[in-house]
Amino acid sequence: MYHWLFLIIAIVTEVCGTLAMKYSANGMRALGLAIMYLMLGISYTSLAIAVKRIPLVVAYGMWESLGLILIAIFSNLLFLEPLGFIKMSGILITVAGIILLEYGTDASDH
Repeated sequence: MYHWLFLIIAIVTEVCGTLAMKYSANGMRALGLAIMYLMLGISYTSLAIAVKRIPLVVAYGMWESLGLILIAIFSNLLFLEPLGFIKMSGILITVAGIILLEYGTDASDH
């Protein structure tokens, strides 16, 4: 069970690190980069712990996909980056992909 907690930590810290990278490009260079490196280090370490029990295709797929979805949403909220129909469609397709990966992994285990 705690492996899923580490996957959640990996996703959240990846999102924080990527958003910090955007802040570093917008004038807060040293602080943004420091936060980015710290968060991405925690993210990869947490992901490494998560894949000890969670299949790699599921863990990495969720980490990357949910991170992408959250980054798109927060980029819209924090940096006013557009989130139009095509991007929203991509998010829905990504969610469908995550569900299919999880279902396919469970089906192959039986």
